[in-house]
Amino acid sequence: MKTLKITLLCCLISSFIYAQTVHTVDNRSQSGAQFTLLQDAIDAATAGDVIQIHPSATSYGNVTVGKTLNLVGLGHDPITNDQGLTAVLSNISFFGTATNSEVRGLTINAIVQGGGTTNNIDNIHIIHNRINSAVSAGSSNGLTDSWVVEGNYFTTTGTAISTNADGWLIKNNFMLGGVSGLNVTNLVTNNVFFSTSNSATDVFFTNCTSTIISNNIFVTNGNMTEFGISSNSTNLDFRNNLTYSYVGNTIVTLPGTNNLDNVNPMFTTAPTTTEDEFYNNDYNLAAGSLGLNYGTDGTDIGIFGNNFLFDTQGRPDLMPFPTSITINNNVVAPGQNLNVNFTAEQKQ
Repeated sequence: MKTLKITLLCCLISSFIYAQTVHTVDNRSQSGAQFTLLQDAIDAATAGDVIQIHPSATSYGNVTVGKTLNLVGLGHDPITNDQGLTAVLSNISFFGTATNSEVRGLTINAIVQGGGTTNNIDNIHIIHNRINSAVSAGSSNGLTDSWVVEGNYFTTTGTAISTNADGWLIKNNFMLGGVSGLNVTNLVTNNVFFSTSNSATDVFFTNCTSTIISNNIFVTNGNMTEFGISSNSTNLDFRNNLTYSYVGNTIVTLPGTNNLDNVNPMFTTAPTTTEDEFYNNDYNLAAGSLGLNYGTDGTDIGIFGNNFLFDTQGRPDLMPFPTSITINNNVVAPGQNLNVNFTAEQKQ
């Protein structure tokens, strides 16, 4: 009996997108996908369609999205593919009538609001991606409100999310950088902010006003002693957060209520010298952690709280993903059937 690992992003679509047209994209030679260029697939799609993007060693480059589409990858951790590949994009620029679009399971440099946008592009959903630069969109003109940014891995140590729009929900992300431009209508909850800076202060909140910041974990393995708030940020409301230094420094007390200052979060697996090695660690809270059920909603603080299905590999929610093919009779005579057991899993 022979077992083969599957690397293709097969058309196993969960019921919520059965009625939608699915377009497959793979820029590898002789892949058999419908498109080799991602922009061509986007241009050919109709509003509401799904674009499945296969893992590849070659980036799919910059794309512009001017209609409501679902861009879906297999996951941003190479472990999800036996060739060590992920679907990598440079920048995604939303414009036109891209409202309600969704981006899942991809490795992306940046997601931005397209220049000259005059139409409404509210309600963009960015979930389970690795983002190496930033999500930057939004202004006070009300055209980019109510974006949801959740379950992502942000690798930049600079500004990871920047917006002046209303109603943004920033939740359950693992972030090495900070946020900018938030107001009282935005919510920052259940994230892990991880500082590797050796400066005394690492600024995580810039130009933010009256934003509720709840159920987050702020940790550092650098020399900093203060999770900084810029001088142009005012009236930030910190609720039920936790701070901790892995090198033993005392962190300046957070303003607000019910914060756990200088308390070890007790991640399940986060060795002392490699606490920020995202793919190798388990950021669930271990038994005995004070963060268990400490959130304002009665669930855990951090990225696994708020009943969120955080996935370190970035596999899309609801989408079955293939795990193996077992060939039971790998030698067959002409005209005989090849007996194959196909196995797929779905996040629960």
